[in-house]
Amino acid sequence: MSNRRPTLRRPALALVIALAAVTMLACGSDGRPTISLRSTATPATTLTSPAMSVPADDPVMSAAAFVSVASPGRPLPSFWAGGPAMREAATFAPANAALAALVMDEASGLVLYEKDAHRQLSPASLTKIATAILAAEHGDLDRMVTVDVDSRTMRGSTVMGLIPGDRFTMRDLLHGLMMPSGNDAALAIGRAVSGSDEAFVREMNQLSRRLGLTDTNWANPHGLNGTDHRTSAYDLAILSRYYMSFPDLRDVVAKGAYSARGDRAVPMGTLNPLFGYPGVDGLKTGYTRLAGNTIVTSRVKDGHRIFVVILNDSARSTDAWALSQWAFTSFRWPDVAAAER
Repeated sequence: MSNRRPTLRRPALALVIALAAVTMLACGSDGRPTISLRSTATPATTLTSPAMSVPADDPVMSAAAFVSVASPGRPLPSFWAGGPAMREAATFAPANAALAALVMDEASGLVLYEKDAHRQLSPASLTKIATAILAAEHGDLDRMVTVDVDSRTMRGSTVMGLIPGDRFTMRDLLHGLMMPSGNDAALAIGRAVSGSDEAFVREMNQLSRRLGLTDTNWANPHGLNGTDHRTSAYDLAILSRYYMSFPDLRDVVAKGAYSARGDRAVPMGTLNPLFGYPGVDGLKTGYTRLAGNTIVTSRVKDGHRIFVVILNDSARSTDAWALSQWAFTSFRWPDVAAAER
C-alpha cells in the first residue's frame, strides 16, 4: 500500500493545480471574475435576465472617458456605469420582422436584447455614421470645403444637392450627410478628409479595427451597395455610442431642420421617422434594395440612453419604437444616474 499512495495523490494534485489555473484565467488582476460584454456564442433572440447585469463597482465601468485616441479594438467612450437589471414583472421583447436587431445600454454597453446581432448585413446609409465620426475626429468643422461632387449625376439617390465648385463648411456637409442622407455629402467629406475615396475607405476600416468592430468591412462612405460592404447590429451599436460622444455630432442629429449657408443656402430636413418622439435624439436611417429598411435610434429617458438597431425590416420605425418602450419598461437602472454630457 505504501507504494501506491503517491500514485493516488499525483492525479489529485494535478487536478487541484489545473483548477487553480482555470480560476486565475477567469479572474482579473483583482481576483474577481471578469465580465464579457460581447458573447462569443452564436447570436440568438435573447431576453436578458437580472444575472446578466453588470455590477456598478466593476473597474471597467469607471468614470466616462470622452473622445480620445482609441487603443486597438476597444469601444469608445469607455463604459462608465453599471448595467440595468431586468424587473421581475418584465415581459419578453416584442416580436419584430428584422433580419437582425439589438438594444444596447449606452453607459454599460450591456446588450438588453439581440436577434442575430452579429449577422453581417448591408447597412445602407447607416454607413454614414462612420463617415461622420471620421470628419469629427479630424476636427475643424468650420473650415471651408470646395466641392467636386455633382449630385445631378446621382439620380435616384438621396442627396444634399451639391454641385462642383460649391463651398460649404464641414459642419454644413455633416448636416447634409446625416439629415437628408446625402450621398454627395459623403463623397465630399471623404475627399476633404483623406484626399480620395479609396484613402477615406481605408480610414473607415482602420476606425473599425480601432473600435473592435470585427463584423464590419466598409467599401464606400455612403452605403450604396458595394463589394463586401457589411456590418452587424452589434457593431453599429458600438459605432453609435462613439458617434454620440461627440457633442457636435449629437447636435446634427438632434435637429429637425437646418439651412447650410456656404456660398449659397441649402435648406434641409431630417429623414428620421422617429424625430419628435419622446426622448429620441437621433440617429440615422437607411435603405437600399439589398439592405432593406434600416435604422439606428438613440433614445434617452431619466438620464439613461439606449440604442436600438434594426436591419432589414419593412416596419423599422414601429419595431424600433416598440423595442425602446419595452427596454425602458422592463429594465431598472442603478440608482446613480448616467453621466450627463
